[in-house]
Amino acid sequence: MIPPSMRGWWRLRYHGSMQKQDGIHSVLLTEAARGILRPLGLVQKGRSRTWLADQIWWMIAVGFQPSGWSRGSYLNVGCMWLWNVKPHISFDEGNRVGGFFSFESEDQFRSIAEELAQRAAERVTHYRRLFPTIRNVSDFYLKNPPHAGWPSFNAAVAHGLCGRIRMAKSLFNCWGDAANDEPEWVKQARLDSDELAAIVDDQEGFRKSISNRVLQTRKLRRLPVTPEVDFFDGARIL
Repeated sequence: MIPPSMRGWWRLRYHGSMQKQDGIHSVLLTEAARGILRPLGLVQKGRSRTWLADQIWWMIAVGFQPSGWSRGSYLNVGCMWLWNVKPHISFDEGNRVGGFFSFESEDQFRSIAEELAQRAAERVTHYRRLFPTIRNVSDFYLKNPPHAGWPSFNAAVAHGLCGRIRMAKSLFNCWGDAANDEPEWVKQARLDSDELAAIVDDQEGFRKSISNRVLQTRKLRRLPVTPEVDFFDGARIL
């Protein structure tokens, strides 16, 4: 089982030095993002290169990821479902867009920064259109079935919220047989999945449980207070 810190294809954490890049290339990226992403409702995470779009029960994360070896930026854009309570950003769907763009000069990188911000805006629009409601998330996982681990857990939650109970129960059983030497996080994930599988038949109770999880994550991430979580209203964007 792959530990959380190594799930690079679907999760990206931003911390430490990645949040403290303050060269001219970072300034240009921030300027471009303010002009292109902010009008779309995205908010910069502190002074970092990360921008977030609040979709109530999920977020879109845009990261202008620096390299540890040279000045410039990668672009990462992905979706994070807020029903998995955690303090860090995860890319539950989506990830890197293109390759690395090097900084050579201020004039050269200014146009690159604008191009990256525009690419990010296009991906944000794409995800908003792809996942306006939880039904669309459930349909997405039907067309792109996961095989194990967190992708299966997320698909199970989406299916459960939509009343696809049999499929949800099957996917909650996504952690394999228990082993004595398995990591603690796997044990906790299996326990969590078992508890959700046990209540998914009670649709009202299941939706309330998932809503409470979303509200916990929103509080943990200091997102604006929302009185309710409507998984089926595709019109609400904070």
